[in-house]
Amino acid sequence: MTFNKISTRVEISLDNLLHNLNQIRSLSPGAGVLAVIKDCAYGCGSVMIARTLEQQGGVNFFAVARPEEAFKLRESGLKSPILVLGEASTEQIKAAFTREILFSCNSLETLYDWIASGLQVRFHCHIDTGMNRMGILPSETEMLAKIFLDNAGDKLFLEGIYTHLACADEPGTTTVDDQLTKFRQSISILRSHGLSPNHVHFANSATAMRFELGECTHMRPGIALYGCKPDPAQDFTLDLRPVASLKSFVTKIKKVPAGSPVSYGWNYVTSSETWIATIAAGYAQGVPRFLSNKGSVLIRGKKYRIAGNVTMDYIMVDAGPEPEISVGDEVVIMGSQSDKCITPDEVAAIGNTISYEVLCHLSTAIDRLYLLNDSIVLHSAGNIF
Repeated sequence: MTFNKISTRVEISLDNLLHNLNQIRSLSPGAGVLAVIKDCAYGCGSVMIARTLEQQGGVNFFAVARPEEAFKLRESGLKSPILVLGEASTEQIKAAFTREILFSCNSLETLYDWIASGLQVRFHCHIDTGMNRMGILPSETEMLAKIFLDNAGDKLFLEGIYTHLACADEPGTTTVDDQLTKFRQSISILRSHGLSPNHVHFANSATAMRFELGECTHMRPGIALYGCKPDPAQDFTLDLRPVASLKSFVTKIKKVPAGSPVSYGWNYVTSSETWIATIAAGYAQGVPRFLSNKGSVLIRGKKYRIAGNVTMDYIMVDAGPEPEISVGDEVVIMGSQSDKCITPDEVAAIGNTISYEVLCHLSTAIDRLYLLNDSIVLHSAGNIF
C-alpha cells in the first residue's frame, strides 16, 4: 500500500496499541478490559482501533460517549457489546436493543422515561460518587432498586454498575477510598434487593495503575491504551508507547536577513541572517497554538524550535545560516525520527494541559496511516470516525 509521503498525516501504530493493551492486562490478569474508544478513539480513529483490539487483542467490550458512535461501530463490523456512557433518545434505544448496544442509567428520570415509553433496555447503572457530572447519587440507589423491581418486567435488564474516580491520578489522594466507599454502599443496597449486576467497573487508566481493583470485573482504560499518561507531569508504572504521531513536510525554505519578523504578531525576530523553513501543518491539523515559540519539531533527526506563532495551516522553524533542510523533508511534530522522540505527553506539558486534549485535537480531516508489524495496513484519506 502506497501513499504520498509529501503530506500532512497522523500515523497510528497498532503495534504500540496492542503493546499497551498487554501492559494494562498485566495489572489485573483476572479482570476483563472495557476499552474506551469514545470521540474517535481519542483522535486515533474508532473503527480501526476497535477492530484491532477485538481481532488482534481479544477485547470483547467497548465504551463510547454517544449512541451515534455505537451505531457506526456496529455498521463497521464490530461484534462485541458496546456501552454508551451518555444519554440517548427513545428512537436510538429502540434501534439498539437487538444490536448488543447497552446504555447508561444516569438519573432516576431516565429510568422513569424508559418505563413510560415501554422500552427494552440493557443498561449499566452509573453511580455518581463525586464527579457531579453524570449518574445517580448514592442516596438514590434505594429508590432506583425499588423502581426497577416494580417496573422492570421483561423489558429492563440491569447488567452492570460503574462509577468514575475523579482524582485517581493525584499522588496520595484519599478521594479514591471515599468514592469507592460510596460505590460499594450502592452495590450493597442493590444486592440487598436481590440485584447483582454482572459487570462492575471503576478502574480508569489512573486507577488501574495505582489502586487495588477489588470487585472490578473489568478495567476501563482510555488514555493508557493510546500510550499516554493520565497526567504528563507524573510517573506511572507501565511501559506505555505512544500510538499517534503527527507528521508533515517542509513546503518552503528561504533566506532572510537579520531583524526579520516571523509569523503573526512578529514576536519572533531573527537575530542574524538565517533560513526559515515553512512546514505544512498548523492548528487546523492539530498543532496546538501554545507551541508558538516553545515547541519543537524533528527534521532529519534534529530538533528545531518553532519560530513565531503557530498559524492555521503552517508553522515555521529557524533552520540557521547553513541549513541541513530541504523542501520535501519529513517533519515530525509528534512522534519518533531517528533516535529522538516527541511524545504527546511532552507536547501537553508545554501547554500545561493533558495528552487527552492534544490527541482529541488531531484533525479528523487529514490522512491517517495505520501500521501493524511496521507495515501500512490501512490508508484512511481523511474524514475518519
